[in-house]
Amino acid sequence: MRPHETRPTVLLLAHSFAESLLIPVAYVNLLAFLINQYLLQRLTLLPNTATLVAFYTQTQPPPTAAKEEEGEQLQEDEGELLHEDEGARLVGTVEICFNRRGANASVPSPTPPRDSPYICNMAVQKSLRRRGIGWHLLKASEELISQMSSSKEVYLHCRMIDEAPFKMYTKADYKIVKTDSILVLLMLQRRKHLMCKKLPLSSTTSESDLSV
Repeated sequence: MRPHETRPTVLLLAHSFAESLLIPVAYVNLLAFLINQYLLQRLTLLPNTATLVAFYTQTQPPPTAAKEEEGEQLQEDEGELLHEDEGARLVGTVEICFNRRGANASVPSPTPPRDSPYICNMAVQKSLRRRGIGWHLLKASEELISQMSSSKEVYLHCRMIDEAPFKMYTKADYKIVKTDSILVLLMLQRRKHLMCKKLPLSSTTSESDLSV
C-alpha cells in the first residue's frame, strides 16, 4: 500500500467491518477514522509489517444502460470505494505481520505465536467477491512471507460463521489449531478458528537467510 492508496483502503476496510460486525451505516465514518489512525501507526512498523492491496481491471464489455445505472447506485452505496490507477480499481486488501516487532498489540483469541507471521484484515469489495481476489491476496501474502521471514509457520483467524473464507483457507492447506471457547459469545464476539500453514522452503532461500 502506497501513501496515496491509504484512503481507498480505509474505506474498503470500514465498509467490510461494518458489514461483518453489523454496525449501522451512520457509524462508518467514525470507523473509517479509527482505521485510518490504525493504518498510519502500522506504517511506522515497516518492514516488520506490510499492507497489500489488490487491483481489478474491468475487461468485460460496457454494461447496458440499466446495468450501468445499477452499477452507479452500487458504487454510491459502497461509499465510492473505487480508486483509479492506470485503469485499475483498488478492490482488496490484506495485512501481514512478519515477526514480533510487527505483531499487533491486540490480537484476537485464540492468540497466535507473536514470533510467527500472521495474516489479518483481509477484505474484498462486496460486488467483486467470489472472483478469486481473496485467493490472490492470500497467495501474495504467503509469497512475501517466504521472502521476509525465516519462520514458515503462518497463522490467521477465521470466524466459524464465515463459510466461504474457511473453504478458501482449507483449500490453501491451512489447518485448525485451536477454536474459541463458547464463552466468547458472552462478550458479544463470534467464535473463531486459529488456523496455521507451514510454507515450503523458498527455492531462493539461502543458508545465510536461514541463519538470521
